[in-house]
Amino acid sequence: MEEAQMRERITRWIAESKELFAVLPELFEAERFRRELTEVRKEHGELQRKLDELRKQNEQLRAEKDEAVQALAKVLETVQATNQIAQKLGVTTKSPFARRVETPAAAPNPAAPE
Repeated sequence: MEEAQMRERITRWIAESKELFAVLPELFEAERFRRELTEVRKEHGELQRKLDELRKQNEQLRAEKDEAVQALAKVLETVQATNQIAQKLGVTTKSPFARRVETPAAAPNPAAPE
């Protein structure tokens, strides 16, 4: 190979290398963004799983609340029916929650002074 061809080839390699070196920072930046994106996707997946779990818990709690409301409604119906029957029969009862009215006890007679 002639010396002129070698110089031309080396000059061309150097020029191409300069172009590649100019692109290297962009490639490094792209690699950094790719790693960050991978991390964000991983975090997103974890957050999505947590959100799904919380949604399931919320649905379960709502179902339990609905069951409690239905049970309380049945108890209320029973109490109301019992009260209606008691009224028809003329039975009067006091609520166990009613306050008791206590009459004040008579104060002891003070001893007469001697």
